[in-house]
Amino acid sequence: MGAYSKLQAVNEMLLFSGETPVNSLTASTGVDTSIAIDILDQKTLDAQARGLANNLTIRDYTIAAEGRLNLQNSSTIISANMLTPVESSHKDVQYARVVTKNWGANTIPYFFNLTDNTDIFPAGTYTAELMLNVDWQEMDTPVQKEIVMQAARQYQMLTQGDGAVDNYIAQLELYYGAKARGSDVKSKGYNLFDLHQNAHKATSRNIRHDRSKSRFPNLYK
Repeated sequence: MGAYSKLQAVNEMLLFSGETPVNSLTASTGVDTSIAIDILDQKTLDAQARGLANNLTIRDYTIAAEGRLNLQNSSTIISANMLTPVESSHKDVQYARVVTKNWGANTIPYFFNLTDNTDIFPAGTYTAELMLNVDWQEMDTPVQKEIVMQAARQYQMLTQGDGAVDNYIAQLELYYGAKARGSDVKSKGYNLFDLHQNAHKATSRNIRHDRSKSRFPNLYK
C-alpha cells in the first residue's frame, strides 16, 4: 500500500506549476485541478500497463462444454495473456496464437484463437495471466512517486511551459523512475541466480550449514 494519497499527488502537481493546492478532490474543483486529475489517472494507467508486481495475477477459466471463453469482471482488467497452450487445427502450426477481443465499456471481452480465426474453445480449464487496474492506494510508494513526476511534468508543460522547470522535473522523473523500477523488481522477486540451484545457495543469506559435514565437526560440540 502506497504512502501517498491522491490528494497529495494532485497538490504536488499543482505546486510544480506554481498553483495553489486544494483541500479536497471530491468537492467542486476548478478546471486546472480537473485537468491535473485526468493527467494523473492517465499516467497511472500507463504505469500499470507495463505490468507491476501488484497488478499481475494468474487465474483459471473453466468451460464445461465447447464454446466461448469470456473474461468476467473485465472492468478491473487491463489485458489478459493466455498461458495454456491451445492446439491449432492448421496443419503447419502446432499451437495457436490466442488474443483477446471485444474490449469496451459495456461489453464482455473474450479470448480469440487468431490462428484458426475462431472464438470457440474445447471444454476444459485454461490458465491466463491478467493485468489488473488497481486503485491508486494499492500501488507501492516508489511507483506512486514516479507517476506523480511524470504527471507533474506533463501538467506543467501544458499550463506553464517553463523549460527550466521542465528540466528540473525531468531529473526528478529519472531519479524516482529508477527507484520505482528497482522496488518493482524486488517485489517480483526476480533473481538471475535463481536459475541455478548452486548459484542460488551461494547468494542466499538464509542458507543453513550442515555442521555434521564440516571438516572439523568437533569444533561445534
